[in-house]
Amino acid sequence: MAKWHKLKKMQQKTGQSNPKDMKRAMKKLSKQGNMDFEELENVEEVIIRQAEKEIVIERPQVTKIQMPGQGEVFQVIGTGTERSKTAEEGQHEIVPSVQEVEVSPEDAQLVASQAGVSIEEGIAALKETGGDLAKAILFLKQSKA
Repeated sequence: MAKWHKLKKMQQKTGQSNPKDMKRAMKKLSKQGNMDFEELENVEEVIIRQAEKEIVIERPQVTKIQMPGQGEVFQVIGTGTERSKTAEEGQHEIVPSVQEVEVSPEDAQLVASQAGVSIEEGIAALKETGGDLAKAILFLKQSKA
């Protein structure tokens, strides 16, 4: 930790903390101690997933820092864009169209009773989720909240 404190002092002296200064300071720290820095090449994107959203950083500059006893640290420099997770899930998920899904009365009853909704709402949720019982129940419970 003392080495990071030196880095902080170096930043305070120069009054700057741009990426080039950071690289220079990290190389200096690497020569002084046993920290290893490696710039990762050809990184296309970094995704930070949170409960309700994702932050996507395209074409970031990524440095991997190895510190003995501390593990690995990744420094990511770039501009992030936020997107909701539901939009992302919808892009990758292939769900049959509403006309293709046949819903059995037993499935509709199960979804309706588990989600506390009418059978008609259960049928609609099953059609929307491609007949997936668990997704239909979760969808209905989330829409009620």
